[in-house]
Amino acid sequence: MPTLRSLQAQRQRLARIAHHGQIVYHWQARKSLKVPYLPAEIGFELTNRCNFKCAFCPQSNPAHFDEVPRTLLSLDQARLMLAKLRRGGVTGNVMHWTLDGEPFMNKQFAAIVGAARDHGFTAHHFASNGYFVSPERLADFPHGPQDRYFITTDFCSDAEYFEQYRGTPGSWEVVRKNITEVLANPEFAGFTFKITDISSYTVHDPAEQASRFAALQALFPADPRLSFHQRVFHNMAGFKAIGKKSQRYNLCPYPWVSLVVASNGDCVACCRDLEHRTVLGNLLTQELEEIWNGEKYQALRRALAEKRPDDMAACKGCDMPHDDSKFSVRNLVKTAVHRALLFEKL
Repeated sequence: MPTLRSLQAQRQRLARIAHHGQIVYHWQARKSLKVPYLPAEIGFELTNRCNFKCAFCPQSNPAHFDEVPRTLLSLDQARLMLAKLRRGGVTGNVMHWTLDGEPFMNKQFAAIVGAARDHGFTAHHFASNGYFVSPERLADFPHGPQDRYFITTDFCSDAEYFEQYRGTPGSWEVVRKNITEVLANPEFAGFTFKITDISSYTVHDPAEQASRFAALQALFPADPRLSFHQRVFHNMAGFKAIGKKSQRYNLCPYPWVSLVVASNGDCVACCRDLEHRTVLGNLLTQELEEIWNGEKYQALRRALAEKRPDDMAACKGCDMPHDDSKFSVRNLVKTAVHRALLFEKL
């Protein structure tokens, strides 16, 4: 006999699927400039500071913070913007805590997640380099039966390689130990890890990639809360030429799907716009509807729909429109499962 909670979870899952179906219609068929729905994916940046300086990240550029000042989301600011989302009509329970930076560099991360939970956000998806994902830090987060955490971490089997391109001296073992200890502790049953192998950043031989990927999987005991992934690993902002550029133009879905809020309140073009090249509004000073269907969002949708991505600073040079792999059935299904969480019981 299904429980009330399982029925609610099923209704929410069906609602998420229907919502995404509506998005596909207005993105691909109508190419609507104003949309009759609210964003399906909402992301808040906790801070743009990071303890790593990854080779594939804009933060490896010493001048990065000259262009984008260091910012930190406060608990009061988070509460204000969370209230605006609900007041604006957002009904979902999934929150993404990701743009730039390492979220655990914000010492109020757990308290902000608690505030999100007070507003009905009980599923939390975010990227972390894993250095601070320790049992001690995670103990401060809400741990109710409805609370779910999906953590994506870029890692590899080779400690020297990891610390050359991603981490700091000694960080490989810290990350490995953190993930292993969290998975071994039943207190953290609500935490799921998705580990992506970074080896493809410089390793291009398929046989060596396969060997490194197998070694990465062997580092951790089998666990249903742990999955491993591979992808073409390049500049995280998407501005590195793809190996084979497609002549076909693919319409980027981000302006029809997501609202990405930086830690200073700026709503930027997408999760790749780490340098705030295209700011569409500010959720600290504006209401959701004013931004989501405002003139700047419409201008972004229009430019992309009319195949003029270079008109938008954030889109100029982005590889998305000419990377067919991003629009393959396999990748779309992967996105639906691992990022949109369409089939999860949340």
